[in-house]
Amino acid sequence: MTTLTQAQLKARLEGSKTIEEDGHGLKVAELADGSFLKLFRRKRLLSSALWAPPSVRFARNAERLIALGIPAPVTLELILVPELELNGLRYEPVAGVTLRNHWRELNPEQLEEQLFKFGTFLGRVHQSGIYFRSLHLGNVLSMPDGQYALIDVSDMKIFSRPLSAWQRARNVQHLLRYQEDATWLANEHQATLLRGYAQSAGQSAAAQLAQAFARHRQRVS
Repeated sequence: MTTLTQAQLKARLEGSKTIEEDGHGLKVAELADGSFLKLFRRKRLLSSALWAPPSVRFARNAERLIALGIPAPVTLELILVPELELNGLRYEPVAGVTLRNHWRELNPEQLEEQLFKFGTFLGRVHQSGIYFRSLHLGNVLSMPDGQYALIDVSDMKIFSRPLSAWQRARNVQHLLRYQEDATWLANEHQATLLRGYAQSAGQSAAAQLAQAFARHRQRVS
């Protein structure tokens, strides 16, 4: 863990490009050397971030994903800025484009292929015991070699067994929070996605996922 002063953090950010920020300030920046810096702020006085900083969880989860054969950012350095109550990490970004942006450019036939492929990937994620609370199409990248990668992985648990039916259904709720994602996944191409899911997770798990999609449609109708 590298401890920085506020002045040292400012120096690190010289020549950087802001990738993401909110009302509290910088969240993600591309540094001059091409690496990314992600910062986390403690939101509450009493928080799990005191003993389990999000930056550490991010680094551990990314390492475990890579060990499972799922591409994720490679951590280069963990960072602490006590003056600003910040923790963070510098990492090597994954080359690729988010599925949300990628799918917007596809014709119907290409999109069908991608939905089947994503279904297969999702089944593999669930069978590997990965419960990714921040799962949505902005946190899955399509890489130049055709693989899918997961990013922004601090909010994740990885179990030693496949996810239960309840966990899979709950994860679908996370996945369908964004209307554009839900249109692709739960409406127009659901059958294609479920065929892909069944290929890697089995027909029984795919049937359970179909029920989760049906419950989602009932809630939003």
